Amino acid sequence: MTTASEAYATVRAVIEAAAPLDPNSGAKIPLRWRGEDNPPLPDLPAPFAFTLFGASRSSTIENGGGRGANRHRNFGVAEIFVFIPKDWGERYGTDFAEAFASALRPYRDNGVTCEDATVYPGGDGAQISVPGLTEPGNYFWSACEANFYFDLIG
Repeated sequence: MTTASEAYATVRAVIEAAAPLDPNSGAKIPLRWRGEDNPPLPDLPAPFAFTLFGASRSSTIENGGGRGANRHRNFGVAEIFVFIPKDWGERYGTDFAEAFASALRPYRDNGVTCEDATVYPGGDGAQISVPGLTEPGNYFWSACEANFYFDLIG
């Protein structure tokens, strides 16, 4: 069975492997994570992604002999916000978000199942707040929302 920390690490590894290339530098776009000491953003706007993990209540899906022996399904979500320089156009944002979605849709390994990932265009970076983003008006955002689940015995 997979713990929450193991499930998030598995999904994170998929996201890291799927990071798209910055067409200007040829390197993978930088990834930023909530709750981590992320490096400062460059002075000139450049693409990057910021990921939030969330969870909802687990539910019992199988009774296995009493208290402490039941199987629980835990649901989680990875919200990957892709930021691109404002003058690049919406297409780059949704294309970058699709790179993450296609790696997560459908994914099943290491006790984690992801059955859907949805890409949607966002808008002006000033609409949302990201730690370390001091000039959000210089960015346009799009996103990928991937829903996943993992099971625990308890």
